[in-house]
Amino acid sequence: MRPSHSLLKSLTAAWLALTAPGALAQTQAPEPDLKAAIITNMLLFVEWPARSAFPADQLTICNQGDGPVAKALAKLDQKTVRNKLVKVLAVNSANAAECQALYISPNGLVALEKTMSMVGSSPVMIASDSPEYFQRGTMLNLELVDGRIVFDIDLRAAQRAGLQVSSKALRMARQVAE
Repeated sequence: MRPSHSLLKSLTAAWLALTAPGALAQTQAPEPDLKAAIITNMLLFVEWPARSAFPADQLTICNQGDGPVAKALAKLDQKTVRNKLVKVLAVNSANAAECQALYISPNGLVALEKTMSMVGSSPVMIASDSPEYFQRGTMLNLELVDGRIVFDIDLRAAQRAGLQVSSKALRMARQVAE
């Protein structure tokens, strides 16, 4: 199932609210900015285990590697989403488990394998924009298809990490691996 046109409009509006409050003239955000907005907003549809020590008023998003989406995420640092402060950090494999969400740039499978091993079953939503990374265990994959950003969710990987993904997010996904 593909995300509806209204969902894409909502995500674009969310991106605009995050990056330029009051900007009404822009109707479509660049691809990396939309992907960053989807990753950020997806955190609002995920529940972490009670044992998690994440502050209730903060969303911690980390990125590993460099690239357009990582740069777009960095622009969201210190913004607010639904009364939650967004904190964006660049991390390496060793401290990736300290994040609520981790975006891994498509810069080589060696980094992905090491990070997946270090994160293990920690409650971290791992996102990418590489179908190959999705097949190797990331939980959220973002792709540009026919001029639209779509996303897939690996529910099995999320559950192994102790994360509960809202049924609303699952309905918006193009594909859910169960």
